[in-house]
Amino acid sequence: MSSLLTSAQLQLLFALCFMAGEHQLALAEKLLNSSLLSSEVDELCELISNEFLINGIEESFEPNRYGLELELLLDAVNRGRGQGR
Repeated sequence: MSSLLTSAQLQLLFALCFMAGEHQLALAEKLLNSSLLSSEVDELCELISNEFLINGIEESFEPNRYGLELELLLDAVNRGRGQGR
């Protein structure tokens, strides 16, 4: 599944997971091996979505540049949902 993500997206995902804790960091590592369960993909998507809501939108509720990056990351993680177990 990691082939669905650009290197910038992988860096962003690992940064988010690192800040969130060891469990989420382990999920990012599992993503590299394409061994995520559907429920684990859900956890990563929730992490990305929460970051989007906190830091990815402007006062007008439009996504800022960072928010657009998060949207693309979320799409890429979701695309790989069927490729794990």
